[in-house]
Amino acid sequence: MDPVTLSIIAAVFALMGSGVAAYSQIRQGQTAEATGRYNARVAETQAASARQAAVADAETKRRQMDRVLGTQRARYGASGVIGSEGSPLLVMMQSEEEAALDVARVRAGGEAQAYGLESEARISKFRGRQAKRQGYLGATGSMLTGVSSAIGVYQGSPTKVPAYRGGYD
Repeated sequence: MDPVTLSIIAAVFALMGSGVAAYSQIRQGQTAEATGRYNARVAETQAASARQAAVADAETKRRQMDRVLGTQRARYGASGVIGSEGSPLLVMMQSEEEAALDVARVRAGGEAQAYGLESEARISKFRGRQAKRQGYLGATGSMLTGVSSAIGVYQGSPTKVPAYRGGYD
């Protein structure tokens, strides 16, 4: 085969190779972005579940404390102590305060967990977008490298130069 033809074939293969590499990098970036979006949806779903669980747990805690306070009132009444004044009243107020704090802690814990999961979702989306961008940048680099290689192969090919005949053809 003619050396020029071989150089052209080598240049075409260099371009094809860079095209395949570029396509692969783009697909990897797109896959990473899709994975990031999926992970974000999972984290967002978990955040919503954490909020719902915190609301349910807070309601359970409130009901438990209502039962405790009801038991305290009943015991005060059964013992003949007036629960609406003096030390019994202070004890009841303290118990209600603690109950309210417990409910608030449960809700705050659920909200903190949900916030953490939402942050994780944002990070997953960001990483996915970055991976996609990186894929496109890598593909661009591969294509430029392939074009450069093809040009180098083609320029380095031997060509037949007609013999110099003093300018008269």
